[in-house]
Amino acid sequence: MSPLTRKKKYSALLCALLALLLCACGEQPEDGDTSGETPPVQADVLTVRTSGVMITLDPASVTARGGETILYHLYENLLRWEDGGDGWAVLANGQAEDYTLETDYAGNATYTFTLRQDAVWSDGTAVKAGDFVFAWRRLADPANGLPHRALLSEIAGFQEVQETGDPSLLAVSAPDDRTLTVTLQGSPAYFLEEICAGAYTMPLRADVPFYANPIVTNGPYSLTGFSRELVSMERSETYYRSSSTGPSELHFALTDDSAADYAALQAGASALAVDLPREVLQALADGGVWTPEPVTSTCAVALNTLQAPFDNENVRLAFHLAVDRQAVVDALGDLTARPAPGVVPYGVSDYSSSRPVVEAPVQDDAPTDPIIAGPEQVPPAPTCWDFRTHSLEVVTAEHSHNYETDRLYAQALLAQAGYPNGAGFPEVEYLYSVEQENGRALAEMLRTMWKDALGVTITIRGVSEEEYEAALLPVLPEDAAEGEAIPAAPFQMAARELSPACSDAEALLRQWHSGSPDNVSGYASAAFDILLDSARASISPDVRDACLHDAEAILLENSPVIPLFCRGGSFQLAEGLEGLYRAPDGVFFLQDVHAARAAG
Repeated sequence: MSPLTRKKKYSALLCALLALLLCACGEQPEDGDTSGETPPVQADVLTVRTSGVMITLDPASVTARGGETILYHLYENLLRWEDGGDGWAVLANGQAEDYTLETDYAGNATYTFTLRQDAVWSDGTAVKAGDFVFAWRRLADPANGLPHRALLSEIAGFQEVQETGDPSLLAVSAPDDRTLTVTLQGSPAYFLEEICAGAYTMPLRADVPFYANPIVTNGPYSLTGFSRELVSMERSETYYRSSSTGPSELHFALTDDSAADYAALQAGASALAVDLPREVLQALADGGVWTPEPVTSTCAVALNTLQAPFDNENVRLAFHLAVDRQAVVDALGDLTARPAPGVVPYGVSDYSSSRPVVEAPVQDDAPTDPIIAGPEQVPPAPTCWDFRTHSLEVVTAEHSHNYETDRLYAQALLAQAGYPNGAGFPEVEYLYSVEQENGRALAEMLRTMWKDALGVTITIRGVSEEEYEAALLPVLPEDAAEGEAIPAAPFQMAARELSPACSDAEALLRQWHSGSPDNVSGYASAAFDILLDSARASISPDVRDACLHDAEAILLENSPVIPLFCRGGSFQLAEGLEGLYRAPDGVFFLQDVHAARAAG
């Protein structure tokens, strides 16, 4: 199947899904009566129900679920997200009207952004390059302890800021009010998406320090009310793209009841519901068109490669192949989960130029070499397609498996490791945090699978989050000499939630690099390290992505980690509305939502 055909097929399925979603909410239950039409939603004033408790609107401090959606309506970054025509967000110029890129002989990129002249704050003050410098240096400053500080780790000088506490060492500068210059270490592919268009790196005014409850913002909406239960905003009169068709008011209401959210949607009291009730998802699944919304999180099992028996690669791969991932997903009953083909979850961007595209005039997509070409005007690239989708095109790892075949191979591998039918295999412990969702049920399911397939005995133990984290961290003895090798962490097997700090495969895979402080498995592979280092140093997105896909294939073969399933989400827009678009992880853009136009 060609990439274009795949894209068209996906679009057809999406249309069918949306049609079914609209049909699903077409009736309003009242006193057990499901007859009657759904009251129309007023498109000019929209209420959205979100499950995250907002305790701050400081972009650098927000961690609540749904917080990104709220921030994107109050603020705008250098780049912004617009509708790509298929309901997914794509990059476009934001507060910056254009930018140039230079790359030195070592592959270090320097971006120079020019801010648009009509970019102003809601009080009429011009947005200045210094507002970005202030916000990014504030975020990088370790003294502030802000949760998204690591996003800036690829900007030159970041490590020096962490060591000295001097944020002025961050390589972000404003030669004048409309010019922002940023120098990076290497050419990280995710810089534009995650930092220049990210929610947590929005500009801030140094002279208006009310970040938690902002009185001035620079996005399409201005804040009118803020509490833990409700965030209200109205269309900004100063925003350069102020829409005459989108809602004039948005209200984000706190909720934690999916059934109540869906009822409010059907009653016309809400424009958007997320985390749809199970019965609604089941109807969609039974209809054969249900595809979960991507959430960049993979549930997995980490194996300690520095301790027996998982220091044996055959043992690790045997445990990996003995897991029936589809059976795990089915047993958990979460209709938004999908079996994990790899450690990189769905929704993580891929930056290859060889992506599926909508039909367009033929053009040369070959990447330019900035070393040769020098500075050039670089238009925002279309949003990059999914790493998992791309891995279907490049033959690095099989996505579909026959479990019975895998299980026989697993038994042969265990026998080759010296444990035929599990004979003589030591009892090992599987650790999980009692705060992990379905932690106990998942542990018992895996224990049964490994017992049935391999004949081994696994002990499972649930512990507090504090004890869990401590077990995954190696501890140096107090009398350890400088430079002494770090000992193995005390765990043998442990449930892990894999969530990259940003939407990039390299950011996730690097935690298994032999030099990474996050490498809890103690895994070391020269080939894997070379591929990751090559990806980091590569200017060409095609070469970079090829390295990352090959690196993931090596990781799956060596199995220091066993991916189980990718988490997902769901949503539904109220009947009679259109214009919503979104990004992975439940990020929604409502500024262009309007009443559906009549067909024809």
